[in-house]
Amino acid sequence: MILEMLTVGPFQENCYVIGDEDSGVGVVVDPGDEAARISLAVEQTGLEIEKILLTHAHIDHIGAVATLVQEYSCPVLAHHETGPMLQQAPTQAMMMGMRFGRVPNLDGHIEDEEVIEVGALRLKSLYTPGHAPGHLAFYIEDEGLVLSGDALFSGSVGRVDLPGGSMEVLMRSIGERLLTLPDETRVYSGHGPRTTIGEERAHNPFLMGGGLV
Repeated sequence: MILEMLTVGPFQENCYVIGDEDSGVGVVVDPGDEAARISLAVEQTGLEIEKILLTHAHIDHIGAVATLVQEYSCPVLAHHETGPMLQQAPTQAMMMGMRFGRVPNLDGHIEDEEVIEVGALRLKSLYTPGHAPGHLAFYIEDEGLVLSGDALFSGSVGRVDLPGGSMEVLMRSIGERLLTLPDETRVYSGHGPRTTIGEERAHNPFLMGGGLV
């Protein structure tokens, strides 16, 4: 497996380039900004990008989508509940004193527990709302890792004060979909450093007091 993480944009969002080295097929997950940097990273891997996957549609995770779609002529996939928020990207940006460019379209929907094949890799989607509507994580069991988006961070969890957010729903998502993974599972989140499920189970202060661990 090829896995490249790029921290991009003013929100320091983690974008991931993931691919199967044998087949040369890859995907980009959450291209939030700096499309040129992401394209350069893809070029250095030698992967052929066949899909763009979104964990959710906050502006810090989608800013480079439209540019990369033009470059790779590939579909953009996310959970169907993500669509309305995606269309609200310009409004999201204005609330933060920013401007947003062309709003990308969703070309297809990813259902809960759907398996997305990337060459020989198998990414299983985990429906994990609470931070944002339609939020997904992507679990690659054979590699022992999960892309948690903005549901779970090292020592923290996603904010819930944006439209569609709910701490109750987020805690249920984390407890039922992420903390059920093996402790050794590596967690690659939408912001911040890598961690593991076991580390968060043992030390994440947001999880320890809520009866989740």
